Amino acid sequence: MSSHLKRLVLEMSVGMFAYVSILGALAVIFQDGLAGAGFLLSPVLVGLFLGFAADVVMLVHMACITERAAGSRDEGYANKTTVVQSALRRVVFIAALFILGSRPQIDAVAMIIGALGLKAGALLQPVVHRTFFRGSEQSSGESTIEERRTVYGNNENSDGSPRA
Repeated sequence: MSSHLKRLVLEMSVGMFAYVSILGALAVIFQDGLAGAGFLLSPVLVGLFLGFAADVVMLVHMACITERAAGSRDEGYANKTTVVQSALRRVVFIAALFILGSRPQIDAVAMIIGALGLKAGALLQPVVHRTFFRGSEQSSGESTIEERRTVYGNNENSDGSPRA
């Protein structure tokens, strides 16, 4: 995996962890309400953590598959690979949900809610990037436009500007 993609996965993981941490804190604060609804605190927290762990595994898998599909430069292969791997991810997550959710120590609903952190991580990634990782980008000395010109050639339209 490229260093840029690794940093993106890390930034999204920080956002996913923030999402699960906020939900865990809310579960602790409202544990009496959870108990009144029939949910015990420890299985809810374990379910949230397992949902987060599943998210991280799915995110790394998506990053690897996307990089492999983009590197192939074959549209048919890329389409087939991403569709098959996406279905495989879903099947594995549902199987893990049934296996782990059947245990009394793990709340399956909390695991599903924790797994929704992938969306929260994607939405929080720009905020995490601006907050925690801005200095690392500036120290590299290469802007996005310079990177595009290096990768795609040094012509006037390589940065997507309308100077045609």
